[in-house]
Amino acid sequence: MRIQVLGLCRFSLLTQGDFQTTGDDLDRNRAILYDPARMEQRMRWFEAVCIPPLMWQTDPDFLLIIVTGSDLPARWLARLQRLAQVMPQIRIEQLPPARHAPSCREALARHIDLTADVVVRFRMDDDDAVAVDYVRRVRADHRLAERLAGQHHPVVINYISGLVAEVADGRFALHAEMAQNWVPAQTFYFPGGAVRSLMNYRHDKVWTKAPTIAMPGRAMWIRGHHATNDSRGHLIGRNRIPTDEAELAQVLSRRFGLDLPALSAALTGTEDPLA
Repeated sequence: MRIQVLGLCRFSLLTQGDFQTTGDDLDRNRAILYDPARMEQRMRWFEAVCIPPLMWQTDPDFLLIIVTGSDLPARWLARLQRLAQVMPQIRIEQLPPARHAPSCREALARHIDLTADVVVRFRMDDDDAVAVDYVRRVRADHRLAERLAGQHHPVVINYISGLVAEVADGRFALHAEMAQNWVPAQTFYFPGGAVRSLMNYRHDKVWTKAPTIAMPGRAMWIRGHHATNDSRGHLIGRNRIPTDEAELAQVLSRRFGLDLPALSAALTGTEDPLA
């Protein structure tokens, strides 16, 4: 059986509407998105948090579609292209301003393997991460999802254990959390040839439209939280798991291949994450 694993990562994607905190003015949102200070911060998160665990996947058979704006300034596009040169799973799609969901659906559709029996899809923001064994795990867990599979709907697995990385007032903090229906590591199993996409479903409401499985266990994701998030992060901390710093450092290393002091330095601007 051929199982394709296909991810979507939004990197400062300029869309028409769909912004929760900055309104609908396209020119204003372009100025906010492409502000050099903001872009430097987002790129640091992308290079230090999102990309390394993907590069170190124990199963490298996947694609990551990075969607960004057609007018992304050349400086930042060059840094994305630099990453694509060292990570062959990356495909960059530059999209003109349009509605968010249809644009992302079309970008994903261009990379679907039409010979696949199952297409596993996931989405993440540029400050999220998945564990280094995520791709291997989602392939193995297909045996659970296929029992609920239907011809006209996906099956969703929510890996509910992860970490929240926060930067506020120049200080870095990390804590363990359990969360249901967050975007990082929320995994959709679609039958091959399915017309619908994960972009047809709100991540927080998908349980009302498709069978879902909540999977506790080892940390499977990192969610970033900082001043440039469009979402307000009001759900963060509701199911915080008390964990000491030594254990957090161990989880970060074993599950994501990241070093706690180095990550803190990279995200607070004192170290180049790709140096």
